[in-house]
Amino acid sequence: MGVAYSSPDSALTRITVVYRCPCGAAVSEVGRHAGILPLGWERLADEKCICAHCVERLREGAPAPA
Repeated sequence: MGVAYSSPDSALTRITVVYRCPCGAAVSEVGRHAGILPLGWERLADEKCICAHCVERLREGAPAPA
């Protein structure tokens, strides 16, 4: 999970979080939603989350993505 801040010189400074799954999927959330996992994503550890597709595969018995 990466965090980026817009320019401090900007009138609209916001926090943007990019959630990345080990499978390569990535989703960004902005502003007040930045600290909330995207719909369908699940947290596996403090710094690791997986996308909805990998969650479904995990529930079907596939190993967790590395």
